Amino acid sequence: MKAICVVANQTLIARDVPTPEKPPRDHVIVRMDACAINPGDKFFLGRMPPPDLALSVYDVWGVSGAGIVVSAGEGVPPSYVGKKVAVYRSLQKSENLIGTWCEYAQLHRLNCILLPDEVDTQDYSGSLVNVITPYAFWRQAASEGHKGVLITAGASATGIAMLGIALANRIPVLCLVRDEQGKQELRNLGADNVLVQESRSFEQDIADITRRLETTAVFDGVGAELVNRIAPSLPAHATIYSYGRLGTEGFFRIAGDVLMAKDLSLKSFSNFRSATVQNPRELETALQQLSGTIAMPHFRTKRGKVFEFEKIQDAISYIGGDGEKPILRAEMTAAGSVILE
Repeated sequence: MKAICVVANQTLIARDVPTPEKPPRDHVIVRMDACAINPGDKFFLGRMPPPDLALSVYDVWGVSGAGIVVSAGEGVPPSYVGKKVAVYRSLQKSENLIGTWCEYAQLHRLNCILLPDEVDTQDYSGSLVNVITPYAFWRQAASEGHKGVLITAGASATGIAMLGIALANRIPVLCLVRDEQGKQELRNLGADNVLVQESRSFEQDIADITRRLETTAVFDGVGAELVNRIAPSLPAHATIYSYGRLGTEGFFRIAGDVLMAKDLSLKSFSNFRSATVQNPRELETALQQLSGTIAMPHFRTKRGKVFEFEKIQDAISYIGGDGEKPILRAEMTAAGSVILE
């Protein structure tokens, strides 16, 4: 089969690799329909991959995608075969994983979430990575005593997914966005409390709403630039969970008197290190629960331009507007085989 592989200098090359035929225990073979290219797929090209990245047989690149299960190994419910799934291969490590940028990926069943039959797989070709992060975050935040969440990167894919998690579980939520366009988008998705950073009363509104909603868990994907600004407005005993960085400021600068008077906490968050992902039983429960809500519009991948495999360099260079992700897919014939020169 055709696959996009990463070579020694962390660049990509199209290769023929063996097609998986019989998945090992607890694994499935997925005919990949579409793979969204996430920022992480680009970031680690040319860089040393993180130590917790699940390795891939034949060095096939890609962690996300969606497709149809065509074969299931021992230990996998037979009902998986023929089902549509969204996948994220970093959730469960295995020496038998074959990455997603190929015709047929081989994945542990806990790297897959079942999709409703009626959905378009392209709409979920980059979704699971954005869904599991806020789910795992909230499980941790709730276990640490928090009742509501403030989302700093409200209009990002992960921020919108966090909104979906909050709405599905009736969690009080406050979303921060850069502009009115982002505010309207979140309003259309059911958000009641959305603040625009440009607003004159931004800081005061944060103080009033967070106090009223008890949104003491800060789900931060922006970084120090915004956190430094809003810290004085946060309620007492708030915890800032940093999971990403969009801003330019690299240092957190929270005044000591603010930190002490409000008893603020700052910690990093990674879904890889969360109890949800680390514990296979919790991960299975998470995937089962999320499968029931995955059809919510909050969890759909924002689709950008579609690229065939041979256009991989164009796909990597593509930058979509409004969070759109390039989609990588092989051209399929009527018979279901893949055309790739």
